[in-house]
Amino acid sequence: MQLWMFLGIQLIVSIVLQGTKPIVSLYADSLGASSIQIGILVSAYAFLPMLLAIKIGKILDRIGAKKLTLFGAVGMLLAVSTPIMFPTYYALLFTQLMIGCSVICCLISMQKTIGNLSGSRDKLIALFSLMGAVGEFIGPIQMSFIYEHFGIKETFSVSIIFLMVVIVIVTALPKTSWKKLESPVPNKQSTLSLLTNSNLRKAMITSGLVLSSKDLFVAYFPVYATDIGFRPSTIGIMISVSAAAAMLVRIFQFPLVHRFGRGRVLTATLLISAICFILIPLFSQIYMLLLISAILGMGLGLGQPLSLVFALNVSKTERHGEVLGLRLTINRISQFTAPFAFGGIGVLAGVGSIFYLIGSVIFTGMFFTKMSGEEAEKMSEKNIS
Repeated sequence: MQLWMFLGIQLIVSIVLQGTKPIVSLYADSLGASSIQIGILVSAYAFLPMLLAIKIGKILDRIGAKKLTLFGAVGMLLAVSTPIMFPTYYALLFTQLMIGCSVICCLISMQKTIGNLSGSRDKLIALFSLMGAVGEFIGPIQMSFIYEHFGIKETFSVSIIFLMVVIVIVTALPKTSWKKLESPVPNKQSTLSLLTNSNLRKAMITSGLVLSSKDLFVAYFPVYATDIGFRPSTIGIMISVSAAAAMLVRIFQFPLVHRFGRGRVLTATLLISAICFILIPLFSQIYMLLLISAILGMGLGLGQPLSLVFALNVSKTERHGEVLGLRLTINRISQFTAPFAFGGIGVLAGVGSIFYLIGSVIFTGMFFTKMSGEEAEKMSEKNIS
């Protein structure tokens, strides 16, 4: 029961986060924002976490997951309330800044808590990421439908209701439900010393590639689809199909890792994702784009949970918050810088060119993130009981 309460928190946070992302791009586009301005919005989500994720991870190790999750939920509530009062581009910018930092508090708290429960870590993280994928599926299709038929204020009002549920659950769960894993004394080692482990470093690079690619897809695919004549609800369905595919493939995470090894599966996810991005601007038919979105979801769907398990396995429990903070810092650096670069290219060469470039970057990155086979296999079999 305790595990499912934690998974429920992850599900709701994911619904709110993934549901609001395409709405921010769509609403900004309706306000007349350029590709560069939309890129700034996407980058704003990653700006504060890029600067603060390691510090937040250390705070998690010190104060525990319950307090940090509650703080994050309240911050998200403030973030989604702002566009209701001020439905402007700058309000969206504040929302992106605030929600980016607040989500980090919830995310690393849940990752550390669930990743250290009794049982197979691969299976626990697979469940955790599955809930995130369910949220990615429900969020865009639900929020885009509400946005199309009711408007921006009603869309964010639904998010407020969801976050109130999270606050109630976190408050109701007793402190004993949150495993006490914080460090007894402050750690004196440099956070960057963690990157001396080559496979941990490579896993974090893979994580950054996958996450920034997912954000760029959610940010720019709605713009591309709008340009070729699709409605917001149809775009929401396409994004949700991608999330549904990611949800489905994560069911097979454990057997795939057991059969092929974590390194090979990670390499395959990048190759599949690169091909799909390159194919997107070549098609305008709904069924082809639905198929490509589904395959892309499968490609990107395994990258995050696999790199997360790897990061936890090669680090000490008392430094998990710090490791997760470092991982998210690298993720957010890629999320922050990529939209600026890709948005500028979109202005010069068109939105379709963005997808060609994303695919090329992922394909190139694939050759620099290959895991050491022996250590990857060893880590893939490691469980926490």
